[in-house]
Amino acid sequence: MIYVALIGLTLIIVRGTIFRPVRRIWPALLECSQCTGMWVGMAAGAMGTPQEEGGRVASAIIVGAATSLLSLLTDAVLLRLLGEPELESEKKP
Repeated sequence: MIYVALIGLTLIIVRGTIFRPVRRIWPALLECSQCTGMWVGMAAGAMGTPQEEGGRVASAIIVGAATSLLSLLTDAVLLRLLGEPELESEKKP
């Protein structure tokens, strides 16, 4: 269930209009669902408990990699099904 939340957070950062001003700061990172998913997952994995096998570093790497792949796949499927989102200013009357 945590991966669904992490994928959702990633897609909100990458595609959400509320984060458009933030994406302008570093577009190469924040407009890529795979890149953003990696960092979102690593942050979530690093917040895990240190008693987990391998510790927080291993957890951060594993959760980051999984979130990266799942975010990329989810974004690709949604783009295929729904198409590229239009900006309000680009909509034709």
